[in-house]
Amino acid sequence: MDKNAIEQAILAMARDAELLAAVKAQPGQARELLGIEQEWAETIITGNRDRLRAIGLNDGLTILVSRWFKDDFGDSSSRGRFIVDESIPVPAPALPDNLVFAGGCSHVPDLLARPEIDPEVAVDRLLAGYEKLRQDLVAADPDVLLVSADCHFQSFETGHFVIGVGDRHQGSMEFFKRPDLDLELAGQPDFATALAGAVRAAGQEVEEAPQVELDHGLIVPLRLILPRPDLPVIPVITQPARSFSPFNARRFGEALRPVVEQSGLKVAFLATGGLSHWLDPGHFGGVDVEFDTYLLTLIETGRGLDMCSLEPFPLLEHGQYELMNWMIMLGLVGPGVRGEVYAYEPLEASGGGWTVVNMDLVGVKQ
Repeated sequence: MDKNAIEQAILAMARDAELLAAVKAQPGQARELLGIEQEWAETIITGNRDRLRAIGLNDGLTILVSRWFKDDFGDSSSRGRFIVDESIPVPAPALPDNLVFAGGCSHVPDLLARPEIDPEVAVDRLLAGYEKLRQDLVAADPDVLLVSADCHFQSFETGHFVIGVGDRHQGSMEFFKRPDLDLELAGQPDFATALAGAVRAAGQEVEEAPQVELDHGLIVPLRLILPRPDLPVIPVITQPARSFSPFNARRFGEALRPVVEQSGLKVAFLATGGLSHWLDPGHFGGVDVEFDTYLLTLIETGRGLDMCSLEPFPLLEHGQYELMNWMIMLGLVGPGVRGEVYAYEPLEASGGGWTVVNMDLVGVKQ
């Protein structure tokens, strides 16, 4: 499957009515007429927008196949479902050297500040997932841990992604009536600065922050899984209230790869946040289990990077913006790496679909 070839085939038929008619009449001639396989020609001429979206084609392009190729003026044949197309082969993994751990987990403040608001059995299952992830991190024995979280309370100078370059990071959960839930972390300024330089060299914008004030986004997961208090931690902060770009999140993660490979350090990366989670008025407490299941299936089947090809609107519609934190991690890990879901709990009282996932780097290396 060549996504670009399929995109060009749609555009070619949109420009040439005779070509479109020829493909409709003889889809078996798609390779000669369009340079794509028959199954993809049939996907196009039947107006299967769901499958085309699943390979990352944008909605403005795919609507051509229903409203213009089929004259379906109301786009009535499209279901708008998010599907995981497992017929498409998964790329071979290409892990960056020195990456010894990658995973993701939610950073819900209630999990530590007031766990009693959710069902006890669900909280126990979630905490068991965190403990299993902690054991994985201990076994990986990293020299440095990168942690991505979104900006909740601190204001930075720009709207870019942020890398904390300070030698110490500290904060507490005082905003959640729990100043006793505090944390102080060692930084790694030289490595953090090198990471920021690599991002700029890749044409991305990044802000180097001498101070990152820790809030629940980092305190919750790190109090649960940090293997030792002296492990250097580099915060990577997204600012979705100022900019939301799945494409740039993936590219940001990919830009980190050469520095990780050349560092000589054993590097771990933890993504935090979500999955489905709304903070806007009137929506808090909603959980989109169907969409969360779609995302977790992508990750489990080695297709996590496919979520970065979705347009911003469906991502925001189905669960806020914290997925950018995961996309950075997935960009660093690269395609084809499967994740194992240790826990997933849809908990309305604390307000989201909470999960814990380990990326199977060990399985790739064996």
